[in-house]
Amino acid sequence: MTDDNALRQVRRLSRPFMILLSIALGLVVLVQVPEIVAILVFRGSGAWHASVGSSAAGIGLSVWGKDQPPGVALDSLSFGQRSALALLAALCATCAGLALLHLRQLFALYSKGVVFDEGNIRHIKRFGLWLAVAAIMINVADRLFPVITGQPSHGFANAAMGLVYGGMTYVVARVMELARQADQERREFV
Repeated sequence: MTDDNALRQVRRLSRPFMILLSIALGLVVLVQVPEIVAILVFRGSGAWHASVGSSAAGIGLSVWGKDQPPGVALDSLSFGQRSALALLAALCATCAGLALLHLRQLFALYSKGVVFDEGNIRHIKRFGLWLAVAAIMINVADRLFPVITGQPSHGFANAAMGLVYGGMTYVVARVMELARQADQERREFV
């Protein structure tokens, strides 16, 4: 396969991923912002109630009618408790959103035919960093949930896989960066 064909294939394969990552990033905003606002202001009335819980995705909201899902009813929480939970939900969503943003920007570069640029390495490093931070933040939120609400967490967040994958991605990108610098130094020397 020639370099032009390979580059054309990288561009063609990267566009769908960029579109999917754009949709995922948009959904993070469209779902998380109203959820965080609802944690702060929702008041159960009539047939609708809401509960908040901790899960592998962070702090989440459930709206229910007849049968209450696991979690802590929002009506039982003070505004201070709600604010702390909304802050944790915002931090979890922000970290996940930043990881998605850098992955989307990486595939945007690929779709333009930019493959071995320092911008690619920068986005790979930042994706790995934010993925690891998101995993840690979700784990912290899960540990703080019972402290804030006084109720046990019904979910279970485990940051190990996200932390390992994020850390591994960061280290691989750092090695790529060092190899690129060494290659540039070699070219300058010759």
